[in-house]
Amino acid sequence: MAIQQCSNGHIYDDSKSSTCPYCSGENAISPTIALGEVATPTPGFDPTQVLNSVPTGSLDDMPVTVAPKDTPSREGVTQFGDMTMNSEVKPVRGWLVVIEGEKIGMDFRLHTARNTIGRGKKNDISFDFDPGISEVNNVSVIYDDRNNIFFIQAGENSTNNVYVNTMLLLEPKQLKDNDIIEIGSTKLIFRSLCNESFCY
Repeated sequence: MAIQQCSNGHIYDDSKSSTCPYCSGENAISPTIALGEVATPTPGFDPTQVLNSVPTGSLDDMPVTVAPKDTPSREGVTQFGDMTMNSEVKPVRGWLVVIEGEKIGMDFRLHTARNTIGRGKKNDISFDFDPGISEVNNVSVIYDDRNNIFFIQAGENSTNNVYVNTMLLLEPKQLKDNDIIEIGSTKLIFRSLCNESFCY
């Protein structure tokens, strides 16, 4: 590859073009000149062709594309350019990840306020795969959005024990990153997204 400069001041690669591609043809541009110098016209370059290619007329003359009537409804979605954001999405504040039990590797999102955990579908987080977990609210993980901290609390009607870092959970306890929670035959690790140093 050899970089060349033509008589009009354009820089080009002579291994790709035998002559300057900017002096003629569709890619023609005006000469490159130093500040304070006066440009001389490039042979074969007609600036009026560029100007004549610009559409003229009013906006009423412009073509309009109308979406078909069977376009799916986008209720509850706010659109910003090419990006769409669902207004119904609950912000994630942290996670529980199964590290022992039937569903190793499965993660569960924790949201603002109270996140109930139990075997039944009415809980915020359903562990329907573990029969050793109470049907309704075996345990709750609570995010305190004022102080950006998490707590864990045994469910009021639970008949199953919950352990945090091998200690029986008898009263509400603040959760820290990497705390281990045991419910039924499932063991989880807690990780926060929002904490004392960060929250979006």
